[in-house]
Amino acid sequence: MPVGAVLGRLSESLDRAIGADRLKPAMRSQLLFEQVQAIAQMTPITTAGSVVIAVLLLALSYDEPIFPHIVAWALVLCGALFLGINRRQRVRDDETVRQAPQKAINVATLNAILVGTIWGVLPVIVLAGGDAMLKVMTGIVIAGVLCAAGFALLILPQAAIGFSLPMLTGAMIAVLGLKHPGEALVAAAVLWAYAAVMGFVCLRHARNHVRQLLNESKIREQKDIISLLLKEFEDNSADWLWEFDRQGALQRVSDRFAAAAGTAKEALGGTAFFDFLRNAGQGNDPIIDEMAQDIEARATFSGVELKMSIGGGERYWRLTGKPVHDESGAYVGYRGTASDVTAERISERRINFLAHNDSLTGLLNRTKFTDHLKQNVARLERYGSPFTVLYLDLDQFKAVNDSRGHLIGDKLLAQVAKRIKATLRESDLAARLGGDEFAIILASNCDAAQTAALAARLVEIVGKPYEFDGEVMSIGLSIGIAMAPLNGTRPDQILRNADLALYRAKAEGRGTFRFFETQMDSELRERRVLEAELRQALIEGELTLYYQPLVSADDNRPSGFEALVRWNHPVRGLVPPQEFIPVAEQTGLIKHIGDWTIREACLAAARWPGDLIVAVNLSPRHFQMSDVTAVVGAALAESGLPPHRLELEITESVLIEQPDRMIATLFELKALGVTIAMDDFGTGYSSLSHLLKFPFDKIKIDRSFVTASSEDAVARDVLRSIASLGKTLKIR
Repeated sequence: MPVGAVLGRLSESLDRAIGADRLKPAMRSQLLFEQVQAIAQMTPITTAGSVVIAVLLLALSYDEPIFPHIVAWALVLCGALFLGINRRQRVRDDETVRQAPQKAINVATLNAILVGTIWGVLPVIVLAGGDAMLKVMTGIVIAGVLCAAGFALLILPQAAIGFSLPMLTGAMIAVLGLKHPGEALVAAAVLWAYAAVMGFVCLRHARNHVRQLLNESKIREQKDIISLLLKEFEDNSADWLWEFDRQGALQRVSDRFAAAAGTAKEALGGTAFFDFLRNAGQGNDPIIDEMAQDIEARATFSGVELKMSIGGGERYWRLTGKPVHDESGAYVGYRGTASDVTAERISERRINFLAHNDSLTGLLNRTKFTDHLKQNVARLERYGSPFTVLYLDLDQFKAVNDSRGHLIGDKLLAQVAKRIKATLRESDLAARLGGDEFAIILASNCDAAQTAALAARLVEIVGKPYEFDGEVMSIGLSIGIAMAPLNGTRPDQILRNADLALYRAKAEGRGTFRFFETQMDSELRERRVLEAELRQALIEGELTLYYQPLVSADDNRPSGFEALVRWNHPVRGLVPPQEFIPVAEQTGLIKHIGDWTIREACLAAARWPGDLIVAVNLSPRHFQMSDVTAVVGAALAESGLPPHRLELEITESVLIEQPDRMIATLFELKALGVTIAMDDFGTGYSSLSHLLKFPFDKIKIDRSFVTASSEDAVARDVLRSIASLGKTLKIR
């Protein structure tokens, strides 16, 4: 069989042993090339070592009879080493080795066999005729060369085997010729142990090298794929990449990044990331500080929006980033994406403006004015903060609109709005309710004297002549004023009273203002009468509960009922709670009404079939005045109603005052097994922190959003947001 075929089969067997047979052709060629280069790199060292050993042996055998044999052996060894050096030079200079590395492997293997055979002759020569010292030295040399060759040829098992087998064979022939059989066996065992260890180490090293080559190939492929994806991302995406090193300096700034930043790539490269953001940002320091904390904690962040000033213009950027680590797991910096969301922000701002503002005048629209009115009422209820409402109506506007046309009428309304806004303070709110009607809320410094002075200025300024297209026209202004809580505590009541005052101003000659007066005394008298009658109603048992079904949206079946308290007045008939509950809260009667409602609702629900629940609304004032936990426990015990069938509904205002005590009470109720629901969510001061502080079982969305959702897109969006929030927090 040809030598090349033998070496080929040997290579195939060793490839299977070290896993090289699984390599792709290109990677296999790379492995062979690296093996050839490794042998070539080790050749000078092994040659120098061999020459030194040959000289040493010549010196030791100089006076011995076998000296001529040693000389001949040394010359043959040097010739073989010369061939190896010459071959190394060709391997290093000949580029064809990369195209045909297997041929070079075969040559290196043959050269190893040749040199190994020469070394195998040495022990036969020395042990046959050398003195004891030379024999000992030869044994040391053989063992050392065997181990050294094993380490030098680790990467190429073929060469290691080709070198060691003839050398080991010669050593075994010499050892077996020893006079003492015991010594021969020990020496042979030692030689085979050396050979076995060397073979194992060589194969293990070669296998690890193949595995490393595979890993490096996979890493290169992944890097190529990532580079391709990043390039495609840069070319086709509106976003851009950013990256900084462990010191925070920007690296590899892309063209898109530089264009978005309005500066040259060279100027950005090496710039501190946070210095750049702070220089280009506008009031973003708190957000940037939070980003810095995330980065210091090596945390991922996303959706961070910054307001930027670039090229003298206002821009908005959205950033996402995550830490980058090298192969060893060491932190090397951050990498992320950025996108310009200016158009999105401008669009949202415009949509928000149109949803809340009158498109003609830019003032608040009726819907937003109503929201602010409710908020002021809420502040009045919670904190006792008074406010004043002015209801404005233009005099003679209809005549101008009819005679001059709607275009002039619209221009006139816009000018009136400008004059009103210029007269007010920043804390005041102005709205156009529709047509030529306007309204103002004064939330601070709104006593009667200051309000009268402002109303007089408005009448004067709005009443000044207007000029359009060279034509002068004049209108007047009438104002009605209602002060809360003096003239009412409900939004509709306050606005109605301001409207009544406006009608009086018009009836008394127009172009003036009037405070609401006529209803004040009668309202107070009615409240006092209502309080006395309510006290008597508690004694006479005139309060009754009505039950509103709670219907599941899944199967349209009732899951329970909500208890609604009504006052069955002997003269007035059924009085709704919005009329007598505020009186009860102010007088303290709410405690008796609330305790009675809980007890009666539990007794009624205990007689219902199945697992139907009963829901009871708790007034914030009742919650503060009564020991609700004890009342609920007693009601459950008396009625025998399972706790899970009782649902208590509270509004967020319960948590405004003494939040720690109120939350502690809620946890006590929760421990009883009852269900806790947050009522009227989405209005007033709805705070997500309250949902985190206490695990509510249910969120009841304020009916205003549900009612408006059929026609108001904003209300629908709010509903979706609240529903998504509940789903995330696992709250019904």
